[in-house]
Amino acid sequence: MATSTFNGSVPAWDEVIRLAALQELEVLDTPPETAFDDIVQIAAEVCQTSTASVGFVTENRNWFKAKIGIEQDEIPSDVSFGSYAMRQDRLVVISDLREHPELRTNPFVTGKPGLRFYAGIALRNENGVPLGALVVSDSKVRPGGLSEAQERTLVALARSITREMKLKQAERELAQKTEMLNRLHASSDDCIKVLDLEGCLRFLNEGGCRAMEVGDFAQIEGCNWLGFWSGTTAEDARRAVLRARTGDTGRFRGFCPTLAGTPKWWDVVVTPIMGSDGKPDALLSISRDITGVQHAEESLRQSEERLRLAIETTGLGIWDVNLVTSERELTAEAQELFGFAPDTTITQELILERIHPDDRESVVQDFYSTDRAHSLTFTNTFRIIRADTGEERWISSLGHTLVDKDDRPTRRLGIAQDVTHHITAEEALRASQDGLLRQTAHLQSILSTVPDAMIVSDEKGIIRSFSATAVKMFGYQPEEIIGTSVKYLMPLPYRDKHDGIMHHYRQAGERPLTESGRVAVAQRKDGSTFPMEVHLGEMESGGERYFTAFIRDLTDRQYTEKRMQELQTELAYMSRLTAMGEMGSTLAHEVNQPLTAITGYLKGCGMILDRMDGEHVPMLRHGIEEATEEAHRAGEVIRQLRTFVARGETDQEIEDLRKLIEEASALALVGAKDKGVKVEFDLPHESPKVLVSRVQIQQVLLNLVRNAMEAMQEVEQRDLTIKAEMADTGTTVQLSVKDTGTGIAPTIIEKLFTPFTTTKKTGMGVGLSICRTIIEAHGGKIWAESAPREGTAFHFTLKAIKDEEIVEAEQGA
Repeated sequence: MATSTFNGSVPAWDEVIRLAALQELEVLDTPPETAFDDIVQIAAEVCQTSTASVGFVTENRNWFKAKIGIEQDEIPSDVSFGSYAMRQDRLVVISDLREHPELRTNPFVTGKPGLRFYAGIALRNENGVPLGALVVSDSKVRPGGLSEAQERTLVALARSITREMKLKQAERELAQKTEMLNRLHASSDDCIKVLDLEGCLRFLNEGGCRAMEVGDFAQIEGCNWLGFWSGTTAEDARRAVLRARTGDTGRFRGFCPTLAGTPKWWDVVVTPIMGSDGKPDALLSISRDITGVQHAEESLRQSEERLRLAIETTGLGIWDVNLVTSERELTAEAQELFGFAPDTTITQELILERIHPDDRESVVQDFYSTDRAHSLTFTNTFRIIRADTGEERWISSLGHTLVDKDDRPTRRLGIAQDVTHHITAEEALRASQDGLLRQTAHLQSILSTVPDAMIVSDEKGIIRSFSATAVKMFGYQPEEIIGTSVKYLMPLPYRDKHDGIMHHYRQAGERPLTESGRVAVAQRKDGSTFPMEVHLGEMESGGERYFTAFIRDLTDRQYTEKRMQELQTELAYMSRLTAMGEMGSTLAHEVNQPLTAITGYLKGCGMILDRMDGEHVPMLRHGIEEATEEAHRAGEVIRQLRTFVARGETDQEIEDLRKLIEEASALALVGAKDKGVKVEFDLPHESPKVLVSRVQIQQVLLNLVRNAMEAMQEVEQRDLTIKAEMADTGTTVQLSVKDTGTGIAPTIIEKLFTPFTTTKKTGMGVGLSICRTIIEAHGGKIWAESAPREGTAFHFTLKAIKDEEIVEAEQGA
């Protein structure tokens, strides 16, 4: 069985990067080197294997830099054990290659040399990229693998190879840099100097001698370089040397004449030359002649300062596009407008990426098109998305096109400015105007739909506004009534009093008119009058006082109140009538039993008298017979009473269930809010139709709802739910009244619907009995569910009438 110290694969690397790193190493196909040969020799001896190798893997081959026991200089990479080791994250040891699932088919295992044992570790560069592997192998199986010391040795040898590769690469780079430096010294016009730590000259290149106008370096060798500088520049030079002596880089610009007296400006950099101990051994100073640049920069600086002053005062950015070379320049202000970092390379693509997609086409047409425009001057206002914050901004740009002698566009340049503030202000103004129009339309819509009429008048009582509801209420069109006095909307005697009230108000300043909620009488255009409720308000606008009257027609409300009173009276009458019937039926049942007993006793007495003699017997027999006759007559009266009560026929009609519940609830829930009762209705979306006696079913609901409210008087949570739902596949409707009261005891709930059974301190106990009688007379059933301290729910059912049954009934009628 194969064993391995490998715990998992390393992440896949970029093969292109790996091959580039291997090529940069410059190790492939190089002559043998003692360092690598010694490493494979040590590896073979320590691990006691017949073969060992250091190989580097390319796309298609594994080339051996050093090897023992291997004849070939290279082998294909797809059968290379080094390729396998490169994919592992540490040293891998395989005791028996024939047992390994991936390597057992390798031709070096199945054929010559018949390898059985293998150990390998990847060789990586400083970035961890695998370039090759150190491998040892043998034709003998090693059940025990390698010892801990052997494994540590292989790992150490792999590190030695890595260090050797870095050393070789560093030597090549040093040789290249030395060559480049020698050429630079010979060809550069810069002053390249080597100073000791005190600033004395130890070296000056040929170009430096020419720049300093020195015939030979021997003229100045050993001189203190700091003494060449004067004025404020001398202090800059001293600080630069001090920085370099601490391992940092010093830089400054200064004026220093040549040895021949020629005035020159220099750009100087002083850097440390580090010794083997990591500390500065000497200083390298490079001075570049910038005299011409300094003069040009000074002239340019003055021009730029003047331009900068103009730009800063206007917030403008300047752009310049060369249509021939595609070169473009943006000032720092222009780059800031787009949110670009100062070191950003500006391209056309970069600019267009920041343009809002909806504005990009017009910007391309105006600023980047090579077509000869009708006008050389152009302007555009567009949106951008800032590169740094992602903020949307508005930019206004004005440009001009430069053309050549053939009238072909060659350059476009112009200015750009952030105008977000102006655009936002304009949009805010438009939005405010649009919002005002919407609010006006919304207000107009509200005023045209509210049930109250609105009339606005001035302090003289002249109507200034007349709402749509006022038109419907009074019958006047706006053009008929606006401009006339509000008194014409009042009947006598209110009309005659109005002018006096307004005059008194203007003279005394009293405000009786602003009292709200007054009930008065109004007059329509046709002369008819109606009761109204008036709410008045007062306001000032433009130095004038206005009154706003909201008028509500009380005709419908008075009718509704009258109808509710009639309904309440009807329910009360039916309740008393039903109660009397229930009591009569119960009393008839209860009295009939003693009458039957009396008749039986009298018959027994007659039979005893038949066995007796005496002068008083006939008289007693006559009395008993008369008493029996009277008992029979009383029983007949009771029987007829029960027959009358039991008949109980009522007129039933098809009713809308939702309306029926709402009417009953309006009466039953009077005072519910004051008692802290929270009411919830759960009714079907489509209100079903039921065949009922409306008054009787409303009486049942009234009784159940009031009982529920009374049951919650002693609890804090007072939730009342009135629910209706379809049952029995739509043939019946189940109504429920549920409270959160104290509940009903199980012993009482069993006889809850029995006459004279009550849970109240006062009450006759016939209410629920009446409810059961009414529901059963309608073909339904009623029941209760309750648990102590969890409330009570009363349920009853009614027959539902389907739409097709209603149609058939109407057609039959």
